[in-house]
Amino acid sequence: MIADIGNGTMNVMMIINRKPVESKCWTEKLGVNQCVISAQNLLLDKHGVKVEDMIIQNTIRNGTADISAEYLDCIICSAKSYAEDIFTALRKYEYNPKLMRLYVVGGGGCIIKNFADYDKERVTIIGDICATAKGYEQLAVSTLNKKGTGNG
Repeated sequence: MIADIGNGTMNVMMIINRKPVESKCWTEKLGVNQCVISAQNLLLDKHGVKVEDMIIQNTIRNGTADISAEYLDCIICSAKSYAEDIFTALRKYEYNPKLMRLYVVGGGGCIIKNFADYDKERVTIIGDICATAKGYEQLAVSTLNKKGTGNG
């Protein structure tokens, strides 16, 4: 299974025998931006402070930040909860870590890597945030080459 966790959505695709299953592709509104908003809301509710997006994004990206422990703990708690939401959504779409591998692409891989409880032997996080675009580029070149109109 592949999960592309972008800024606004998570796109999920089932792959069987190296081929995508067209009827098993889904989109969830579980992107990085929703995680940031969730953390901002928790900080506002618990501490009455508005924290800039960049501070939360950097915390998600690095797993930590040079901010007070009470604020950091709040962001981490929110990110862990969000990571659980991602895996709940994946299970809804038939993800079973004992039966399949999970490949995570997109910027949201940081949420999984830094805050999720998962089997690191069965989940591969592709850190290149351009991986999806590069995959589409390869698909386009391959399609053009098969039609005889490509340059390669």
